[in-house]
Amino acid sequence: MSERLSTGLRDWMLGYGSMREVFGDAIMKIYSGSAPASADDAISGVLLATITKASGAVDTDKYNSGALSERSTCACISLSVEDDHDEGDTVKLNINYNGAGAVEYVFTNTADAGDRFDVRDMLVQWFNKNFGYLHAVGNDTDVATLHVAANVPGDTLAIADNGGDITITVDGSPTAAARSNCLYFAPPSSGAMSKAAETWSGLIATTGVAGYFRLVEPEDDGTFSTTQRRLQGTVSTSGAELNLSSTSLVAGTTLTIDTFSVSLPAE
Repeated sequence: MSERLSTGLRDWMLGYGSMREVFGDAIMKIYSGSAPASADDAISGVLLATITKASGAVDTDKYNSGALSERSTCACISLSVEDDHDEGDTVKLNINYNGAGAVEYVFTNTADAGDRFDVRDMLVQWFNKNFGYLHAVGNDTDVATLHVAANVPGDTLAIADNGGDITITVDGSPTAAARSNCLYFAPPSSGAMSKAAETWSGLIATTGVAGYFRLVEPEDDGTFSTTQRRLQGTVSTSGAELNLSSTSLVAGTTLTIDTFSVSLPAE
Protein backbone atom coordinates (compact mmCIF):
# COMPACT_ATOMS: atom_id res chain seq x y z
CA MET A 1 0.00 0.00 0.00
CA SER A 2 1.22 3.51 -0.83
CA GLU A 3 -0.85 5.36 1.75
CA ARG A 4 1.03 7.22 4.46
CA LEU A 5 0.25 6.29 8.06
CA SER A 6 0.71 8.84 10.79
CA THR A 7 2.89 8.05 13.79
CA GLY A 8 -0.22 7.98 15.96
CA LEU A 9 -1.87 5.39 13.72
CA ARG A 10 1.25 3.21 13.55
CA ASP A 11 1.72 3.36 17.32
CA TRP A 12 -1.91 2.35 17.83
CA MET A 13 -1.67 -0.60 15.42
CA LEU A 14 1.58 -1.80 17.02
CA GLY A 15 0.42 -1.58 20.59
CA TYR A 16 -3.31 -1.32 21.04
CA GLY A 17 -5.71 -2.28 18.26
CA SER A 18 -6.57 -2.45 14.58
CA MET A 19 -6.84 0.12 11.81
CA ARG A 20 -10.45 -0.92 11.30
CA GLU A 21 -11.18 -0.15 14.95
CA VAL A 22 -9.56 3.29 14.72
CA PHE A 23 -11.60 4.13 11.65
CA GLY A 24 -14.86 2.69 12.96
CA ASP A 25 -15.95 6.32 13.21
CA ALA A 26 -13.97 8.16 10.54
CA ILE A 27 -14.43 10.94 8.03
CA MET A 28 -12.52 11.57 4.82
CA LYS A 29 -11.26 15.04 3.95
CA ILE A 30 -10.23 15.83 0.37
CA TYR A 31 -7.80 18.69 -0.29
CA SER A 32 -6.35 20.50 -3.27
CA GLY A 33 -2.63 20.51 -4.05
CA SER A 34 0.16 18.09 -3.26
CA ALA A 35 0.03 15.89 -0.19
CA PRO A 36 2.28 16.73 2.78
CA ALA A 37 5.42 14.58 2.98
CA SER A 38 4.16 12.92 6.16
CA ALA A 39 0.69 12.24 7.55
CA ASP A 40 2.02 13.80 10.78
CA ASP A 41 2.42 17.15 9.01
CA ALA A 42 -0.12 19.95 9.07
CA ILE A 43 -2.56 19.98 6.19
CA SER A 44 -1.79 21.97 3.04
CA GLY A 45 -3.99 23.17 0.22
CA VAL A 46 -7.71 23.90 0.48
CA LEU A 47 -10.35 21.63 1.97
CA LEU A 48 -12.66 20.79 -0.93
CA ALA A 49 -15.02 18.20 0.58
CA THR A 50 -15.69 16.18 3.71
CA ILE A 51 -16.99 12.66 3.13
CA THR A 52 -19.32 10.99 5.64
CA LYS A 53 -21.99 8.31 5.56
CA ALA A 54 -24.60 9.51 3.03
CA SER A 55 -23.42 13.13 3.52
CA GLY A 56 -24.68 13.05 7.10
CA ALA A 57 -23.62 15.63 9.67
CA VAL A 58 -20.85 14.67 12.11
CA ASP A 59 -19.85 16.90 14.99
CA THR A 60 -16.13 17.34 15.57
CA ASP A 61 -16.17 17.23 19.37
CA LYS A 62 -15.69 13.59 20.38
CA TYR A 63 -17.42 14.04 23.71
CA ASN A 64 -19.50 17.10 22.84
CA SER A 65 -18.19 19.11 25.79
CA GLY A 66 -18.96 16.40 28.29
CA ALA A 67 -22.03 14.80 26.71
CA LEU A 68 -21.56 11.87 24.35
CA SER A 69 -21.64 13.10 20.78
CA GLU A 70 -22.84 11.13 17.79
CA ARG A 71 -20.57 8.11 17.65
CA SER A 72 -21.19 4.45 16.91
CA THR A 73 -21.66 2.01 19.79
CA CYS A 74 -20.27 -1.48 20.33
CA ALA A 75 -22.41 -4.57 20.73
CA CYS A 76 -21.95 -6.07 24.22
CA ILE A 77 -23.29 -9.26 25.78
CA SER A 78 -23.08 -10.44 29.42
CA LEU A 79 -22.67 -14.15 30.11
CA SER A 80 -22.98 -15.91 33.48
CA VAL A 81 -21.28 -19.20 34.37
CA GLU A 82 -23.50 -21.54 36.39
CA ASP A 83 -22.34 -23.57 39.43
CA ASP A 84 -21.93 -27.11 38.09
CA HIS A 85 -18.65 -27.91 36.36
CA ASP A 86 -16.01 -30.65 36.33
CA GLU A 87 -12.68 -31.24 34.67
CA GLY A 88 -13.19 -31.93 30.98
CA ASP A 89 -16.58 -30.25 30.86
CA THR A 90 -17.21 -28.03 27.88
CA VAL A 91 -18.75 -24.67 27.18
CA LYS A 92 -20.38 -24.62 23.75
CA LEU A 93 -21.32 -21.23 22.37
CA ASN A 94 -22.89 -20.21 19.10
CA ILE A 95 -21.34 -16.90 18.03
CA ASN A 96 -22.89 -14.91 15.20
CA TYR A 97 -20.65 -12.02 14.18
CA ASN A 98 -21.91 -9.41 11.72
CA GLY A 99 -24.83 -11.59 10.70
CA ALA A 100 -22.60 -14.17 8.99
CA GLY A 101 -24.42 -17.07 10.67
CA ALA A 102 -23.98 -18.89 13.97
CA VAL A 103 -20.72 -20.82 14.40
CA GLU A 104 -20.15 -23.19 17.32
CA TYR A 105 -17.01 -22.70 19.41
CA VAL A 106 -16.01 -25.03 22.25
CA PHE A 107 -14.07 -24.25 25.45
CA THR A 108 -12.93 -27.29 27.48
CA ASN A 109 -12.38 -27.00 31.23
CA THR A 110 -9.07 -28.97 31.29
CA ALA A 111 -7.29 -28.86 33.61
CA ASP A 112 -10.15 -27.89 35.93
CA ALA A 113 -9.95 -24.14 36.38
CA GLY A 114 -11.38 -24.30 39.91
CA ASP A 115 -14.63 -22.68 41.04
CA ARG A 116 -17.04 -21.03 38.63
CA PHE A 117 -15.24 -17.70 39.02
CA ASP A 118 -12.02 -19.37 37.86
CA VAL A 119 -13.93 -20.88 34.93
CA ARG A 120 -15.21 -17.38 34.18
CA ASP A 121 -11.64 -16.03 34.21
CA MET A 122 -10.46 -18.80 31.88
CA LEU A 123 -13.31 -17.98 29.51
CA VAL A 124 -12.21 -14.34 29.51
CA GLN A 125 -8.70 -15.44 28.51
CA TRP A 126 -10.14 -17.80 25.88
CA PHE A 127 -12.17 -15.03 24.26
CA ASN A 128 -9.29 -12.57 24.26
CA LYS A 129 -6.82 -15.08 22.83
CA ASN A 130 -8.97 -16.62 20.11
CA PHE A 131 -11.25 -13.88 18.79
CA GLY A 132 -9.47 -10.88 17.32
CA TYR A 133 -12.76 -9.09 16.75
CA LEU A 134 -13.98 -9.49 20.36
CA HIS A 135 -12.74 -8.65 23.83
CA ALA A 136 -13.93 -9.87 27.21
CA VAL A 137 -13.66 -8.74 30.83
CA GLY A 138 -14.81 -10.34 34.06
CA ASN A 139 -17.35 -8.76 36.38
CA ASP A 140 -15.89 -8.92 39.91
CA THR A 141 -19.11 -9.53 41.86
CA ASP A 142 -20.80 -12.45 43.60
CA VAL A 143 -22.03 -13.64 40.18
CA ALA A 144 -19.53 -15.27 37.80
CA THR A 145 -20.25 -12.95 34.87
CA LEU A 146 -18.17 -11.89 31.89
CA HIS A 147 -18.90 -9.14 29.40
CA VAL A 148 -18.08 -9.78 25.74
CA ALA A 149 -18.02 -6.90 23.26
CA ALA A 150 -17.19 -6.33 19.61
CA ASN A 151 -13.97 -4.37 19.15
CA VAL A 152 -15.32 -2.27 16.29
CA PRO A 153 -18.29 0.06 16.80
CA GLY A 154 -21.19 -0.93 14.59
CA ASP A 155 -20.30 -4.62 14.32
CA THR A 156 -23.20 -6.86 15.36
CA LEU A 157 -22.83 -9.74 17.80
CA ALA A 158 -25.05 -12.55 19.07
CA ILE A 159 -23.99 -15.33 21.49
CA ALA A 160 -26.09 -18.28 22.66
CA ASP A 161 -25.43 -21.32 24.85
CA ASN A 162 -25.30 -24.39 22.60
CA GLY A 163 -25.70 -27.17 25.12
CA GLY A 164 -22.28 -27.75 26.66
CA ASP A 165 -21.74 -29.45 30.02
CA ILE A 166 -21.38 -26.05 31.72
CA THR A 167 -24.48 -23.89 31.46
CA ILE A 168 -23.98 -20.33 30.28
CA THR A 169 -26.78 -17.84 30.75
CA VAL A 170 -27.15 -14.74 28.59
CA ASP A 171 -28.09 -11.97 31.01
CA GLY A 172 -30.79 -9.53 30.08
CA SER A 173 -30.89 -7.75 26.74
CA PRO A 174 -27.54 -7.45 24.96
CA THR A 175 -26.40 -3.94 24.11
CA ALA A 176 -26.97 -3.56 20.37
CA ALA A 177 -24.52 -1.95 17.99
CA ALA A 178 -25.50 1.33 16.36
CA ARG A 179 -23.99 3.16 13.38
CA SER A 180 -23.39 6.90 13.25
CA ASN A 181 -22.96 9.16 10.22
CA CYS A 182 -19.24 8.41 10.22
CA LEU A 183 -17.49 6.14 7.74
CA TYR A 184 -17.07 2.44 8.43
CA PHE A 185 -15.13 -0.47 6.92
CA ALA A 186 -16.25 -4.03 6.27
CA PRO A 187 -14.25 -6.82 7.97
CA PRO A 188 -10.90 -7.50 6.27
CA SER A 189 -10.30 -10.25 3.75
CA SER A 190 -7.11 -11.36 1.94
CA GLY A 191 -5.04 -8.60 3.52
CA ALA A 192 -7.39 -5.72 2.65
CA MET A 193 -10.45 -3.95 4.00
CA SER A 194 -12.99 -2.15 1.83
CA LYS A 195 -15.59 0.50 2.54
CA ALA A 196 -18.76 -0.90 4.03
CA ALA A 197 -21.79 -1.39 1.78
CA GLU A 198 -23.14 2.07 2.49
CA THR A 199 -22.92 5.41 0.72
CA TRP A 200 -19.80 7.53 1.25
CA SER A 201 -20.51 11.06 0.05
CA GLY A 202 -20.23 14.75 0.84
CA LEU A 203 -21.20 18.16 -0.48
CA ILE A 204 -18.30 19.87 -2.22
CA ALA A 205 -17.65 23.10 -0.33
CA THR A 206 -15.04 24.71 -2.60
CA THR A 207 -14.33 24.38 -6.31
CA GLY A 208 -10.87 22.98 -7.03
CA VAL A 209 -8.75 20.08 -8.19
CA ALA A 210 -8.45 17.22 -5.71
CA GLY A 211 -4.87 16.29 -4.90
CA TYR A 212 -4.92 14.19 -1.74
CA PHE A 213 -7.15 12.89 1.03
CA ARG A 214 -6.89 12.12 4.71
CA LEU A 215 -8.95 9.54 6.54
CA VAL A 216 -9.19 10.86 10.07
CA GLU A 217 -11.23 10.84 13.23
CA PRO A 218 -13.80 13.68 13.32
CA GLU A 219 -11.93 15.63 16.01
CA ASP A 220 -8.64 15.74 14.05
CA ASP A 221 -7.63 19.41 13.82
CA GLY A 222 -5.21 19.06 10.90
CA THR A 223 -2.19 20.41 12.76
CA PHE A 224 1.21 18.74 13.03
CA SER A 225 0.83 15.76 15.34
CA THR A 226 2.52 12.49 16.23
CA THR A 227 -0.52 11.27 18.17
CA GLN A 228 -3.50 11.90 15.89
CA ARG A 229 -4.39 8.80 13.88
CA ARG A 230 -4.45 9.47 10.14
CA LEU A 231 -4.28 7.69 6.79
CA GLN A 232 -3.19 9.86 3.84
CA GLY A 233 -3.13 9.15 0.12
CA THR A 234 -3.20 10.74 -3.30
CA VAL A 235 -6.27 11.39 -5.47
CA SER A 236 -6.39 10.87 -9.23
CA THR A 237 -8.54 9.29 -11.92
CA SER A 238 -6.41 6.12 -11.93
CA GLY A 239 -3.41 4.62 -10.17
CA ALA A 240 -3.90 6.55 -6.92
CA GLU A 241 -4.96 5.53 -3.44
CA LEU A 242 -8.33 7.20 -4.16
CA ASN A 243 -9.55 7.21 -7.76
CA LEU A 244 -12.37 9.51 -8.87
CA SER A 245 -14.10 9.82 -12.23
CA SER A 246 -12.85 13.43 -12.25
CA THR A 247 -10.57 15.31 -9.88
CA SER A 248 -12.16 18.65 -10.85
CA LEU A 249 -14.65 19.23 -8.06
CA VAL A 250 -17.41 21.84 -8.29
CA ALA A 251 -18.84 23.58 -5.24
CA GLY A 252 -22.47 22.79 -4.48
CA THR A 253 -22.42 19.33 -6.05
CA THR A 254 -22.18 16.03 -4.20
CA LEU A 255 -19.11 13.80 -4.44
CA THR A 256 -19.73 10.07 -3.95
CA ILE A 257 -16.95 7.58 -3.26
CA ASP A 258 -18.00 4.35 -4.99
CA THR A 259 -15.01 2.18 -4.08
CA PHE A 260 -12.23 2.50 -1.52
CA SER A 261 -10.01 -0.05 0.16
CA VAL A 262 -6.89 -0.21 2.29
CA SER A 263 -4.44 -3.11 2.13
CA LEU A 264 -1.32 -4.15 4.00
CA PRO A 265 1.59 -5.73 2.09
CA ALA A 266 2.77 -9.23 2.94
CA GLU A 267 6.31 -7.89 3.38
